[in-house]
Amino acid sequence: MISEQTTIVPQDYPEPVATENYIIPTLGLHHGSFVFSYLSTFLSYITPYDLPVVYCILELLRDAFHTKVSFLQLILEALKVESGYICLIAIFFLISLIPLCYTIAWGCAKEPDDDLNPGPTVDAIIQAEELSLEESLHCRRSFLWFMLQVIILLLIAGVIAMFVTNEQIASAIDQTPDIVRSSMLDAATFLHDAEAQIRFVITEGLATATERIRQDLDGVDKLLGEPIQHHLALFTGIDIIFESIIDISTSSSNLSRRIHLLQDALARAAKISYEAEYRLDELQIQLSVLQRQCTFRDRPLCDTLRIRNFEDTGLIERLRKLQGDKTLAKLMAMGEAGKNSSMHALTHELTAARSIFRGYAADVRNATEDAADRIQEHLEELVNETHASVAILTETVGALVARVNRTANFSDSFFDRYREIGAILWLSGLAATIMTLLVTLILLSALSCGCCHADSKAGITLILGAVCICIASLALSGFAMLEMLLGAHGQVFICHPLYNEPSYTVLQKLIDKPGLIYPKEPQHGIIGELLRQASPNGTQWPRPVQVSLSSALNECEQGRGSFATFQLDGLVNLSSTSSADHRQWSGLTGAIEGIGAGEEPFVGFTVRIQTILEDMLTDSDLNLTGTRMELTQLSPDKDVLTFIDQLQRVSAQIQDVATSSRMTTLGSRAKRLQLSLLVPLEQLRGDIVYHLTALELQLSPWATQVNKSLSHLRSAQAFLDGEAAEICFNRSDLYRARLRAHLDAYRNYTTVVLHDRCASCRPLFDIFDALRMLFCHHIMDPMNGLWFSSFLCLFLWAAATPLSLILSSTYRRLEILSSKLQHSNSNRYNSRTSVQREDQRESSHWSTQRSVSVHVNAMAESSTDEEYIGPGESSDDVANAEDEDGAVVIEYIELQYENGDPLDYHESLI
Repeated sequence: MISEQTTIVPQDYPEPVATENYIIPTLGLHHGSFVFSYLSTFLSYITPYDLPVVYCILELLRDAFHTKVSFLQLILEALKVESGYICLIAIFFLISLIPLCYTIAWGCAKEPDDDLNPGPTVDAIIQAEELSLEESLHCRRSFLWFMLQVIILLLIAGVIAMFVTNEQIASAIDQTPDIVRSSMLDAATFLHDAEAQIRFVITEGLATATERIRQDLDGVDKLLGEPIQHHLALFTGIDIIFESIIDISTSSSNLSRRIHLLQDALARAAKISYEAEYRLDELQIQLSVLQRQCTFRDRPLCDTLRIRNFEDTGLIERLRKLQGDKTLAKLMAMGEAGKNSSMHALTHELTAARSIFRGYAADVRNATEDAADRIQEHLEELVNETHASVAILTETVGALVARVNRTANFSDSFFDRYREIGAILWLSGLAATIMTLLVTLILLSALSCGCCHADSKAGITLILGAVCICIASLALSGFAMLEMLLGAHGQVFICHPLYNEPSYTVLQKLIDKPGLIYPKEPQHGIIGELLRQASPNGTQWPRPVQVSLSSALNECEQGRGSFATFQLDGLVNLSSTSSADHRQWSGLTGAIEGIGAGEEPFVGFTVRIQTILEDMLTDSDLNLTGTRMELTQLSPDKDVLTFIDQLQRVSAQIQDVATSSRMTTLGSRAKRLQLSLLVPLEQLRGDIVYHLTALELQLSPWATQVNKSLSHLRSAQAFLDGEAAEICFNRSDLYRARLRAHLDAYRNYTTVVLHDRCASCRPLFDIFDALRMLFCHHIMDPMNGLWFSSFLCLFLWAAATPLSLILSSTYRRLEILSSKLQHSNSNRYNSRTSVQREDQRESSHWSTQRSVSVHVNAMAESSTDEEYIGPGESSDDVANAEDEDGAVVIEYIELQYENGDPLDYHESLI
């Protein structure tokens, strides 16, 4: 099974580092509480938003942006379709008229002060009524004083709210230039940072991928050649076979040395056998002469003497045959160091085969040089194309940064006018706040005079306060209406579209289609139009950028990458690095497909070794056992010894002394032959038999080893011939897949990093959110709070005006009534009675009524009805007088006691 380990590609590509040098997050625009944000909900109910009328207003805004209509015309045309705002303006105006109308009505309906002086008659009864009226006026004054105090507290709260909101507006307006400049700086920083991160990811990632491909191309011997070599060695065991053949060489050398010893013994035996054969022939001649010289009587004994020569025994023939054996000669020559020896040929072929097998990795490296050069050429083209594409992105971002800088420079001149308008608004707000505070202080001073029992001054001050309210209400209503028009329109037509998440319908209508910036509708939206205008001249876009403003804002809010959010792949085409894209980079793919390893070096590279081993195996087929047995049976020494022994026995039986002497001499000669030649020959024969035995013992395992190695080598070569091509193809395909995997890894890396972790466009949303936070929460919310506080003060003034005038009248009546009571008491009562009357005046209401009733009843008992009617007046006249204005009607009150208890009583009219 082919291991997959070589296809593992490391994915540790360099990661870009985002900058943190943004100013907007450090400004703290989101900190603090925005108390008047709830007014935006109220304004949304009175606004024709999400109605067909809104599109008319959007057209007005577009015309105003292109200076087709003035700002005043824009407001007037907008008010035509804003019934809610017209109603609010009418309400403000009507509420502002309430103090003036009531003051005029109060002045026209005011009673004269002498209405409280009915005349000097019936002082006791009138005094009783005046006491009751005085108590009623005191109660009314207390209630009015309390209500006016509550209104003044609310007015103070409203003044504080006006002052705080006005300062918040002024502070936000003062901070607006800095915040806008910071936004521009952050936008430029974001563009530079995003471009740097995208360039880093693309270029550094591609550099990493190309470097790894180059390393793999340089290491093709280790990544492709050696795996094939190891795989074949594992499945064929060719290294072990080569080692066994080396062992065969060693065994062959030992076998050759043994044959050399055998041949040496054979040569010496042959030499001795030749001499011995000659001496035996001479001995045979001497024996024949001796037999002929024997007497007739001894002839039969002489004829019994026989001596076997080497021809009879066949020893020389055997030695010659063994000495001239070609197989032994080949086996002996096999271990020699000569160039024509089999061992030399085997060693040479074995060395060549091992060199071919072990040098396969280097051969693969040499064979793939041209393909590797073509791949590197295409990689260089890819790098150049990618750098050119990134350069387009760099130029585009540079143009966008220049445009941001021009916008920042333009904003500097705009903010001068903006500060002037802000100063005017702040002065008007401060003037309205001071005016409201002064009126509130007038009312508060009136209350202070009342607390100090300066009733006349309090009444005059209250009237002055009411008059000031009448004048200030008109001015404050105008200010409130102006602030409401600015704040409400800004809230509804600017802030609401800015916070219309996630659709941003109005923004898309204003900017994308047809857009405030462009008089003509852009083909692909504002973002695509900006990128198209900023891109270098002649840039060929693979596809148009179609990014809506809403989708861009939503994705930036989620922190998506700028590359995917703004579809920059239309400007920087990274699809060319994909191994599956054959449209533009088929040359690189074809070059990668052209690299690989072949099986040619392994096909039949052991055939010569097999031939040599087959010859060696054939040469090892020797029958040394028969030869060894024959040599064992042949022994010329024994034959001569037998002849000498026979010669001694026959000579002992010979009667003829001369014959016997000749036989003894012949025996001596045979003995010398045996000792000088046949004994060494016998030793050599033993040595030859030993060498044959040893050779036989060595030859059989050697032949077995040769046969086994040959069988393994044939199997290995068969596997190489049948499977090497497939193994080389599979390994080459894995190597090519490894090269493609580097490009795929780079593509996946750029896809993941550029879409998720690189160049997050969150800073753009932070800039957008900061600007809308500044305008909507730091300017519009306080501005809405300012007109709401002004409206609250108007409403409180409308309520405070009647209270002030009524309380002023109450103070006036109390003053007149108090002076009359003091005058009456000084004429009719003594000082004690005055003290008692004063005590009664300060007593509770029921005790006052009781004293008056008792006094009236006492007068009724001491006087008649005529005395009360007066002289010359009738009862009818009295009745008619009761109907006249200012007449005093006298009622009689009777106290009825329960069970005679003076504390338990009730009053009734008589």
